[in-house]
Amino acid sequence: MKFEINSIKLFKIINQVGKARNKNTLNSYLNNIYIKSENNSLTMRATNLELTCEKTISMKGIVNGECLINGDVLTKISNYFSNIDTNITCEVIDDVFNILYLKNKVQLKTTKLEDFPKMPNSGNYLTNINLKTYIDLIKSVSFCASTSEIKPEISSVYLYSKNEQLFSVATDSFRLAEKKIVFNNNTEDINILISQKNINEKISILENLKEEEGEESEVEIYSSENILTIQNSNTTLSIRSINGNFPDYRQLFPKEWTTKIKVNKNELKNTLNLSTIFVNNYSYIDLDVDIEEKTIKIKSKNDKIGALDKDIFSEDIKGENVSASYNSNYFLDGISHILSENVELLFTQNNRPMFIKDAKDESFTYLLMPLNK
Repeated sequence: MKFEINSIKLFKIINQVGKARNKNTLNSYLNNIYIKSENNSLTMRATNLELTCEKTISMKGIVNGECLINGDVLTKISNYFSNIDTNITCEVIDDVFNILYLKNKVQLKTTKLEDFPKMPNSGNYLTNINLKTYIDLIKSVSFCASTSEIKPEISSVYLYSKNEQLFSVATDSFRLAEKKIVFNNNTEDINILISQKNINEKISILENLKEEEGEESEVEIYSSENILTIQNSNTTLSIRSINGNFPDYRQLFPKEWTTKIKVNKNELKNTLNLSTIFVNNYSYIDLDVDIEEKTIKIKSKNDKIGALDKDIFSEDIKGENVSASYNSNYFLDGISHILSENVELLFTQNNRPMFIKDAKDESFTYLLMPLNK
């Protein structure tokens, strides 16, 4: 194997593909990065079996070949090249990967290829989708997915299509987030559970791809029995999906609301941040809606520190009085995903879930379960 490539270009492909490798030393073989030089194309692949990323870029090929290199070492070396904009030559001689640049040489021992995993079968084509839209769908809800793998169906992001809309949903049973977009899909319905495991790496790889291709770029989505594949012309991301059924969360959504409140997001956020100083170990806050006074009263108390009793005024408040207790940290998580100036809080009755929406965007809904003292 021998090829020539720009140092920054090499750094970018190693950095992107390497996010999929297994950094667990108990399975060091999957920490490696596969490299293949064929004609004028360079292909790299990394996997932890749950997530596989393969990318192909152009370069000047001299001798075709393939090798396997320790991912930790290769990543550290490539980080150095990120600050050097120069052409380098890479060549394998006697099982050693030689990197030649500016009259300098770095030598890395290669690993036997053996049966390093190939890209899984992508399966059936589902749809094309704007890459930025897809990233937003996953990021908007993934923070709610359970981090415990006891119930795999909720340690995931549920992606499904219905009535010309595409939904993403995640829950840990204490709160739930739903994001939806208009989606005219002419192929089969989408119904996939994506594991929250490695979710940050998945998003990071796709965001790097968006930076390369631009916000208007699209990706193709494929699905097999247990694999979700996202790809464009030079990058393929394969994600192991989960077998199971996501909870029927829609039964929690009421047909109508008894209480509706529109409140300034920053004022509510600042009050909740202040309340966290006074909460107990379970982060309880009491919330009381007074229709006549047009206020939301937020209370928190810690016997060792003190207490907070704060009123937030709202001109746009209607319905019935409501009282409930919620987790202040989860409350703040939901508000952080609201983009506009005002937040809409929706209730049915006392000690029932609260629904949080963006006052100007119906596409995102956050459900927060009440706490029982």
